[in-house]
Amino acid sequence: MAISHVGLHPRPHRTHVKLKWPSSLTFPLVLLLIVTCFYWKLVFTYQYDWIWGPDLADQILPWFEEQARQLQHSQFPLWDPHTWLGQSFLGQAQPGTAYPLNWILWLIPRHHGHIQMWALQWYYVMIHYMAALFCYWLCRDLGRSRAGSLVAGLAFALAGYVGNIDWPQMVNAAVWAPLVFMFLLRAVRGTRPWSSAALCGLCLGMAWLAGHHQVPIFLTLASAGVWIYYMLKDGRLNWHIARLAAAAMIFAPAVGALQIIPAREYGRLALRWAGAPYPLRWNDVIPYYIHQDHSLHPNGMLAILFPGIGTNSDPFFGVVAVSLALLGLVLCWKQPAVKLFAAIALGGLLYALGGNSVFQGFIYSIVPWVEKARVPAMATLLLHVGLATLAAFGVDSLGASESSSRWLRRINIGVAGFAALLGGILLAVYFGRQMAWNVDDRVFMTVLAATLMAALLYAWRTGNLTQRQAVTLLTMLLLLEIGNEAGFMLADRNDWGRRNFIEKAWGNGDLAEFLHKQPGPFRVETQTEDIVRNWGDFYNLDFVQAQAGVTVTAISLEPHTAPTKKLLGVKYALAAAPSDGDHHEVFAGASGIKVYENPDVFPRAWAVHQLVPIQAAQEVREFINDHVDELRWKALMKTPPSLRPCAVFDDKVAVTKYSPSNVAIDAIMSCDGMVVLSDNFYPGWYADVDGKPAPIYEVDVALRGVLVPQGTHAITFRYRPRSVYLGAALTLAGMLSAAVITIFSRRKAPFAEIHK
Repeated sequence: MAISHVGLHPRPHRTHVKLKWPSSLTFPLVLLLIVTCFYWKLVFTYQYDWIWGPDLADQILPWFEEQARQLQHSQFPLWDPHTWLGQSFLGQAQPGTAYPLNWILWLIPRHHGHIQMWALQWYYVMIHYMAALFCYWLCRDLGRSRAGSLVAGLAFALAGYVGNIDWPQMVNAAVWAPLVFMFLLRAVRGTRPWSSAALCGLCLGMAWLAGHHQVPIFLTLASAGVWIYYMLKDGRLNWHIARLAAAAMIFAPAVGALQIIPAREYGRLALRWAGAPYPLRWNDVIPYYIHQDHSLHPNGMLAILFPGIGTNSDPFFGVVAVSLALLGLVLCWKQPAVKLFAAIALGGLLYALGGNSVFQGFIYSIVPWVEKARVPAMATLLLHVGLATLAAFGVDSLGASESSSRWLRRINIGVAGFAALLGGILLAVYFGRQMAWNVDDRVFMTVLAATLMAALLYAWRTGNLTQRQAVTLLTMLLLLEIGNEAGFMLADRNDWGRRNFIEKAWGNGDLAEFLHKQPGPFRVETQTEDIVRNWGDFYNLDFVQAQAGVTVTAISLEPHTAPTKKLLGVKYALAAAPSDGDHHEVFAGASGIKVYENPDVFPRAWAVHQLVPIQAAQEVREFINDHVDELRWKALMKTPPSLRPCAVFDDKVAVTKYSPSNVAIDAIMSCDGMVVLSDNFYPGWYADVDGKPAPIYEVDVALRGVLVPQGTHAITFRYRPRSVYLGAALTLAGMLSAAVITIFSRRKAPFAEIHK
């Protein structure tokens, strides 16, 4: 009989594995929780919006909509067909096309063809979380405690430049500032220097990819200044530091090339409205009086402590954060990092003062490109990076020594005195006005914050609070104070004074629905202030004029005139009443705005058989105004190619496909001629006739023309910009090179250094 061995041998004892939570993740998650809760208005109530102002709602949101539409149709958004006869997205820079975080937003599934509002709200929250996290990492890298680094991260992300500026293309660039300085200092300290220098340049390049040039210019100036300081620190040139600085400054434009090169190409072809009474070309220097007008005025420095009074760039940082920064400054002055970030903060303030600072004027006059950053007040970003970092030192220095206690006592008395003096002044004014207060009353919150800060410092000094309790209360007080500025920037959807901006951008969907049912392609214009000019980007409709930069050729056509609108195929007008006798009403929207049709406009593409030489754009404008209908068979060109005369012609030209970067046209030509497409003549467009490359000619100042022989032909226009391909190659090469150097450096580094 077989003997079963089941149960004769004991089962092996199971070893229970305990999963240990990585301590390095705790505070980043706490940061995420705090930042999310701080913006409770956006993510928990659905009653508020951040994208509401005239630039955000009328320009940024429509740009985002069009780019999301293209990306979700498997097209990278290179060309915007809806504004000024078509424009380069990357060339305009501010749409943020090159920034990877934006791609995530645009790939989120849309609702009824539009970006979902919850996605926009979380996009805003995550930008500020990135800023908090990056500043936290900087402070940790400087040896600060987790608690001190957390306070610094919150101050940087929720107050100051990052907390009070809403334009995403600017804030997306600003969030990289802490990492630029973190990797720069690592390189200087000798912590995997080549890897750190490459990553410093990569982070600066990411700031360039964000879209707006202002912050990257300021960051480049500041980081260059820090590099120069360390190169000359010992009284002679340190060639090792110089080589590291050169590496960083090579990686920065390489990584940012996807944005920089197309923007440079566009800039040389476009006009810019920078505050001067006239538009500026690429080689035109922005006059210094514009910098003066957009500076942080001396009385604006009060806005660092008081909410609601900032101009140009709101520098509000609050009593709590400034007090902590002062503590860090006086108690840790001997530490090199404190001196450095104090210098960065002071340098940012002096530059932001603009017209009141001879230093900013000197830099404006000698450093290339700086004049294009026309708002010196935006340099308060550097002030806030410095103050936030100093605040981390301030948190860590509380009660560290007897001398620290003396300084803590002095600052405690100073904060209490400030609260008492300010409170007394406000009470005197309040009662002097018979308890009537007709200005922003948030200044009383500054009194409250200063009073509570003084009480907290006193409780800490006298031993009535533990360190954990003190830091917790400090964090809560910081959030209370800065919430009165950052939270105020958000728009209540019930406040029509703010909401009307976004309604002008996304309202009147019934008009868009009607227009989409009409045969096209055609163009539309708005003749009412209740529909913004970028409405076409939001609803996937072609407008002529828009709130954006514009190429010189497009604006030189004078697209606001009736004959030019006819030439460009502006078939429909949105208005409360007709402004032209040839227009007739074809649809009335629920809002009272009506659609008027002009049936006599040019088609989007047509054939011509006579090429007329001209000398200047003025001749074209005069011809359009006086003889626009003759352009149905004539084309005006500076250097026309030879074309056999054709006495009688009966052509058939039809646009069979119209997508942003690809246009297909079928043409039946009765004799040799030229097919004209009323889209912007711009570098990067290529044409094929029956699959064979054909040159594109500049026609009627701004349009595209292709020679087509007699017979039936298929014409294709494709946008394949070399500037974008070169920029993308350099960006990819820069990122991959930085990654390779970093991986190689980590493999060579000692185990203890990697895991310290």
